[in-house]
Amino acid sequence: MWSDSAEVSETPSSYCAIKVHHLMCMELFQFITRVSVLLPAIEAARPGCSSGREALCRLNIEIDKAKTLRQHCTESSKLYLALTGDSILSRCEKSRNLFKQSLSQVQNQVPVSLAAEISQLIAELRGVVFSLDPSEEEAGKVLKELLRRYVNTTDSAEEHAFEEIQVAMRKLHITSLKALSIEKGSIKKLLDRVGVGETSKRRILSIFLKLLNKHGKSIVTEQTQNGSLQQEDSYQCEANSRLGCQLDDTEVDILRSSLPPDEFKCPLSLRLMYEPVVIASGRTYERFRILKWFAEGNDTCPTTRRKLANLSLIPNHTMKDLISRWVQHMELAFPTPAWRLQGLTCWNLVLIRSLA
Repeated sequence: MWSDSAEVSETPSSYCAIKVHHLMCMELFQFITRVSVLLPAIEAARPGCSSGREALCRLNIEIDKAKTLRQHCTESSKLYLALTGDSILSRCEKSRNLFKQSLSQVQNQVPVSLAAEISQLIAELRGVVFSLDPSEEEAGKVLKELLRRYVNTTDSAEEHAFEEIQVAMRKLHITSLKALSIEKGSIKKLLDRVGVGETSKRRILSIFLKLLNKHGKSIVTEQTQNGSLQQEDSYQCEANSRLGCQLDDTEVDILRSSLPPDEFKCPLSLRLMYEPVVIASGRTYERFRILKWFAEGNDTCPTTRRKLANLSLIPNHTMKDLISRWVQHMELAFPTPAWRLQGLTCWNLVLIRSLA
């Protein structure tokens, strides 16, 4: 009756490796997950007219494109990602609009209950506003000014280069020798893949690599000596990983709190989650608790009380990774699985999962 979907699950490292535009990527991936959960039901409904079938094809294609975009933000150079922030923003908006358009075209060709789920998702897509992180946006502006000086070959280019690359590195959290090495390696990989006709991109990457080779080590050493930037960056990165949240200054400190955030607790048990999963409504629950909920004959979301299009479960690796980091930071033991707390054996758990 229900299934564990693997198509859109990700490893924790893939989320942590998102280098720049983290919030936009996570916001976009949240909708990739939601659309992917609905796709099997939409396909099973077999949209009759050609427009519905074409929309279904576009949804699958756009999911792949959105994943490629996030992969780009995982593997590319931080400096280059910041420089091209407007392009990334535009691509996220295009993806959102295509999801919205394609879902609207299949909405009237599926059963009423599924159409209601699609309608809710379309409404949420309409409300999504992508925006650049202020710090990353500022880094992009600094880098554009740096490149402008080089393009114009002014005498002040080298004079201002140290200060400008220093600002960009700090805002992009390139504040350790390891981070510097990773950034230089990323630029070299990009240079290896630059096409014959991409002379402008090659020149930009070459300038970045030249400046990092010339000034990077001294900048990192100076920043390390001036304080605990690396620790602050770690908190910032972890806090920014919270799925679907726009952060303010107080939320950045969430992983420092001695009390677990509400997002880390299962809504059904109010306990810290051990194995968080996402259901069709987009809500996250402890796997055992939601399986038990389904086994009791429920086919609704426990939080919204709305009927679910399907009972698929998608591992929320991002949430599990954050909970694990918070537990480690607090020097606590990782949460005991709910089925162990209930005194159940593995055979009992298998029985619950097999009920339909």
